[in-house]
Amino acid sequence: MKKWWSLSLIAFSLAVLALSLSPRAARAADAESEKLASLGKALRYTLKTTAPASTIDTGGAAILIKAPLPTVRKIVTAYGSYKSFITSFDQSRVLAKRKGTSEVYLQVPILNGAAHIWTVADMSPPTKDGADEVISGRHKRGNVADFRARWRLRAVDEHHTILKLELFVDPKLPFPPSAVTTQLARAADKAVTAVRSRAQAEAPASARPSTTAAAVPGAPASAAPSAPATASSAPATASGGTAPAAQASEQGRTNAAPAPSEVASEMPPAEDDSVRRHKDMARR
Repeated sequence: MKKWWSLSLIAFSLAVLALSLSPRAARAADAESEKLASLGKALRYTLKTTAPASTIDTGGAAILIKAPLPTVRKIVTAYGSYKSFITSFDQSRVLAKRKGTSEVYLQVPILNGAAHIWTVADMSPPTKDGADEVISGRHKRGNVADFRARWRLRAVDEHHTILKLELFVDPKLPFPPSAVTTQLARAADKAVTAVRSRAQAEAPASARPSTTAAAVPGAPASAAPSAPATASSAPATASGGTAPAAQASEQGRTNAAPAPSEVASEMPPAEDDSVRRHKDMARR
C-alpha cells in the first residue's frame, strides 16, 4: 500500500511539472514567432562550433514563413534545386540517395567569384528534436577542411513555420575566423529568405486568404461579385420564352424601316432599252 502511494505521488508530481513547463515552452515559442513576425526579415545569429570545436563560429539565420511546414520541408529537401533560387549556391546536384539520406554536391563562390569552394555532403532525412524537425548535412569530401549544415523547421500553426539554417565551413584558407563567420551568417540569411519566397508562392490555396467572397464556402449570395450587365439585364421568363426586354427589342426591329439592303432586294430588276422595244413590238 505504501509503495502504491509513493508511485502515485511521483506520477502526480511529474504531471504537475509537465503542466507547469508546457505553458512556459509555448510562451517561449510564441515569443520567438512574434519577434520574427515583427522583424519581417531573417534574424542572423552565431553559435560556438562544437563536436569538434573550431575557432570559426557557426553562422545562422531564422525567419518566419507564411506557409505550412510540409511545403517548407519539400523545398528544403529539394537539394538539386538550390542553385535555381538560392544565390549562395552556383551548383547543386543530388549524386545518390540511400535510405532517405541524400549525397549532395554543393559549390559556393567566394572572393566575389574569384574562387569556389565545394563539398559533397550527406543530408539526413528529417528527424524530430523536440518541437523541431532537423535536417543535418555532414562533409564527406571537397576542397574544404569541414562543412556542416543544419536546417531546423518548426510549425507555429498550420499556416506558419519557423525556419532556421546553421552553417559551418572551414575553408582551408588563411581567412580571419570572424570574417568567415560573418559570411556564413549572411549565406544562411540568403538561404532562409529564398526558401520563404518560394514557400509563400507555393503555399496551398487553403492557406492563403480568399480574394473573393464567392470563393468562401457558405458565403451569402449577395456577397458574390455581380455579373456583367449584359448577362443580367434580361432575365428569362419562367416558361423559358423570350424575356420582356428581348421581346420589345424584337418588335422594335419589326416595325422599323427596312435597311437599305432589304429595300434593294425587294425592287424588280431594271430593264434595258432592247427588252422594252421587244415588249412593245409584241403588244402591237
